[in-house]
Amino acid sequence: MERILYDLFQHRRAEGKVVRRSWFRHNAKKIYSETYPTTNVSEFRFSNSGFRGFLSWHKITLRAITNKASQLPSDYRDAIIGWLRFNPRNSQQRSENEIPESDEEAEVGRYILSIICNMDQTPLPFKYLSGRTYHQQGDKTIWVQGSKQTGWDKRQATIQLTIFANGIPRVKPLVFFCGQGIGASIQAEKERYDQRVVVKFNSKAYANSTCIVEWLDDQVIPVLDGRPTLMALDMFGSHKTEEVLDTMRAHDITLSVIPGGCTGLVQPLDVSINRPFKDILKVSIN
Repeated sequence: MERILYDLFQHRRAEGKVVRRSWFRHNAKKIYSETYPTTNVSEFRFSNSGFRGFLSWHKITLRAITNKASQLPSDYRDAIIGWLRFNPRNSQQRSENEIPESDEEAEVGRYILSIICNMDQTPLPFKYLSGRTYHQQGDKTIWVQGSKQTGWDKRQATIQLTIFANGIPRVKPLVFFCGQGIGASIQAEKERYDQRVVVKFNSKAYANSTCIVEWLDDQVIPVLDGRPTLMALDMFGSHKTEEVLDTMRAHDITLSVIPGGCTGLVQPLDVSINRPFKDILKVSIN
């Protein structure tokens, strides 16, 4: 019975179904009645010690639900080393004529800390996955099938954060909502937006190539003071279009592309900022 119950657990977990203690109890009782049809099922006992023993033997534990995995590429070490070598190689001093006059001396090769930056977009839900489910120990991703969407589920958004190597924010957070940004209710809502945040609307609620160019022109380039810039971005497609690359080249912005699948290890925003930011946001919303 124990082996059958474990196989059922693995199947349900693979389908993304929530696994609770009551699920174990129900299925254990069902297996018992099928295995011993002549026995009164009321005699079956699902003891706490037996349940704990089953969990321990199969390395199953109660886990918090998450929403997506971050799978490392097989050659992630080589990819990260290559990226780390790219940064100092492209930070070397060039002709003095290329460096604008400034009271600030370059601190990292040709760059000053205030213009070495990292930008990242992350989904911004208004309804968070909650609850816990039994799951295999060691797995980093605990996911479940979604239920029917509510209005808040459908109004997802993306937030774009930018940080600088000297720790001083110079670019406003940028939020993308899904929609056209028109209508009486939206106009009334816009009046309540915090002036420290930029809000935009588009059909997909994420930053496309046009949005990135607008962000560069309106927010980033004005604060660079004509200095050469090192910008670390992930491999998201809209970060590498010709339109975006041409804008960067025109303003001496060197694009440092973080290797795919490695952002959770080396991207500053992923490593240090996004998680506590979402935790604070979750508390505020709830």
